[in-house]
Amino acid sequence: MMETKQMKKSEKLFFAWGDVFGGGAQALIGVLYLIFLTDIIGLNPALATLAMLLSKVWDAVSDPMMGIISDNARTPMGRRRPFILGGGIVLVIVFALMWMPIGGWEHEWLKFTYAILTFMLYSTVATVISVPYSSLSAEITTDIPERNFVNVIRLVVSTAATAVCTLIPSLVMESYKAGSITLSQFYSFIGIGFGLFFALPLILIGFFTKERVPLPTTRSTFHPKSFVKPLQVKAFRGLVYMYLCQSISMDILATGIMYYALYVAKGSSTVFLGIFIGVQLLLFPLINKLIQRTDKKKIYFFGLPLAIVAFIGVGVYPSDWPIIGAYILTGLTALGFAGAQLISWIIFPDAVDVGELKYRERATGSYSGIMTFIRKSASAIAIQIFGIMLAVSGYIKPTEDIPNPEQPFSAILGIRIAMVGSFVLLMIIGFFVARKFVLTNRRSEEVRYFLNLRSTQDDEKWSEADLERFEQLKSELF
Repeated sequence: MMETKQMKKSEKLFFAWGDVFGGGAQALIGVLYLIFLTDIIGLNPALATLAMLLSKVWDAVSDPMMGIISDNARTPMGRRRPFILGGGIVLVIVFALMWMPIGGWEHEWLKFTYAILTFMLYSTVATVISVPYSSLSAEITTDIPERNFVNVIRLVVSTAATAVCTLIPSLVMESYKAGSITLSQFYSFIGIGFGLFFALPLILIGFFTKERVPLPTTRSTFHPKSFVKPLQVKAFRGLVYMYLCQSISMDILATGIMYYALYVAKGSSTVFLGIFIGVQLLLFPLINKLIQRTDKKKIYFFGLPLAIVAFIGVGVYPSDWPIIGAYILTGLTALGFAGAQLISWIIFPDAVDVGELKYRERATGSYSGIMTFIRKSASAIAIQIFGIMLAVSGYIKPTEDIPNPEQPFSAILGIRIAMVGSFVLLMIIGFFVARKFVLTNRRSEEVRYFLNLRSTQDDEKWSEADLERFEQLKSELF
């Protein structure tokens, strides 16, 4: 039997805390994993990125499949929580395996194979956790203001986790590069410490949260068409485009800033990331108020012109100028990017509502599977862009004798182009996609009106005015 009471404060906090994994793990991998494979393990940049990209072939199937599996699950704990709990327990092991210091292995193909297998294993466990968790964000309460509030708190936690999981790992990498810590200490901090950090809140979610959306009477079927069925909903498809632009842009910035700070600007990646994430955290109260007063899509695109111009400034900033200028431009980029960074998952439950209105079923897991696949693919795409650019631009891999080699002009130019060019292009696309996004606040309210109406009356009994407006809404959102 599903829970119907409102959420307790402790349950809200436990659920929000779970996005430590969703925000933190992707941030850590985005900022650190490529440079870990190239500079510590010693893989060629092209091979390092290929190892990560290959795992996404499996993700292309496993993420949507996990959505259907969790939609069809029927257990005393509900549809989502058993997977979150089990995945959290296993995560400790697979995360530690992924960061094993295998740089001393003689054959590069062995390192390459190990990187593929361990990252694929991690990706599978991440799917088992992330798809049900994202689905739960739309099902943990049936009260719309409470749902919005809980998801805002969740995103605050996610952004804070992003800060922790970019700043501390980048500081650990800088310490290792400077010889202040050993490789064993690096592994203890990253492979073991962060694995435990991510796992604990997931385990608590399994025990201390509830699911409140009634279970559908029918079950989803395993068919290739069911994987792409959510993309046939115009409103959800628009959200996917917006999320894709935002998530790839963020991961490109996170991946590139380590190389940019180390070899181009001669500054601190910890400071760059701290400024970027700190500005976003400071803007949360303002964005939370705006959600109640204006269309969410406007929050997404309003500041993007500032982000685009400021980040172009970061890209062309001369290496011999005072580093403070690059830091200021980074802060301005964060100021303009904050809305796009935070709003996609606030819109997600509204897009699921549209899908329920169209298909008469709430297969949240299928929608979540696509969103989660996009999120993880964004990291792989960002890393692939950098790996290829480093490989073709003459990047010099560090060695034990020369841990921070002076890079040629071609490699420095490649880092600038890969980071700034990709970010700017994606944000320009995201700006125009968001402006055309069809799911306004008014239409979301109408969707919920018709969902409630359908729960009490058959469609044939609706008034002529309701039927006319419903047909118009279908043409706008379906």
